[in-house]
Amino acid sequence: MDAMTLDEELLAAARKAGTASSAAQEQADIAKAVYQHTVLRLHRAGGSMREIAEALGMSHQRVHQIVEQSKRTERCWFCGRGAADVDKMMAGPAALICDLCVAEAQVGEVGDCSFCSETRPVHEGADATICRSCLDFSAAVISGAASPR
Repeated sequence: MDAMTLDEELLAAARKAGTASSAAQEQADIAKAVYQHTVLRLHRAGGSMREIAEALGMSHQRVHQIVEQSKRTERCWFCGRGAADVDKMMAGPAALICDLCVAEAQVGEVGDCSFCSETRPVHEGADATICRSCLDFSAAVISGAASPR
């Protein structure tokens, strides 16, 4: 039996299409994660699941799924504790910090804050940094006494 020889042009086209497909899937996964994180931030900012669902044209059940799923998979970017292991979690635009880290954090070296993007003395965590101003704001939000900046 003779071995079939693959058409090199078709093989190159298939490889190119496979690479493009992988890149598109990665972009879609990132967009989905950003969307879900933003829905979660809307909920944490005080939006009810029904309000969010209505405003975004999605079902209340889907918003509930996103919020509940985040509770199982979220981790503090500073200590690594899961959401189930802490009382509250504060979501910034690029990081999460738990109530325990907010209470214990000490600022030191100058760096870029993962919450406000300002260059200031920061507390460094495992995967993020936070400045004193954002720590104070997070503490106020967590305690339920947030005031406008």
